[in-house]
Amino acid sequence: MMKENSILDKKSLSIIEGKTANWKELAKDCVCFANSFGGRINIGIEDEEDLPKPEQKINPKLIEDITKKISSLTINVGIAPKIIEASNGGKYIELSVFRSSTSIASTTDGKYYMRVSDDCKPVLPDDIE
Repeated sequence: MMKENSILDKKSLSIIEGKTANWKELAKDCVCFANSFGGRINIGIEDEEDLPKPEQKINPKLIEDITKKISSLTINVGIAPKIIEASNGGKYIELSVFRSSTSIASTTDGKYYMRVSDDCKPVLPDDIE
């Protein structure tokens, strides 16, 4: 079982698709990882699952959308999204978030977060070492 932890999170595709898309939530999670050790967000794998649905496809345009949206909603966050085909044939997006080692990452509205275990916690810039 692929469990969420300090360097791995799983998100439903709905976070970046359709009327329920929540780009600010994804941006917050990217800031969390950047201010901690870096990490991976697997988009398209539900919390209780290890693999995407076998029939799940990913529109390649989503890679460009993620890159544009996250860079417009965050400061000092480096990411690398790519489409992965799982062993069951289903596809998901592996979003690598790099550790921000020279500066503190934040959302563009001035919020700071850190990953603690499998959770994202709001912090003040002085709390980040």
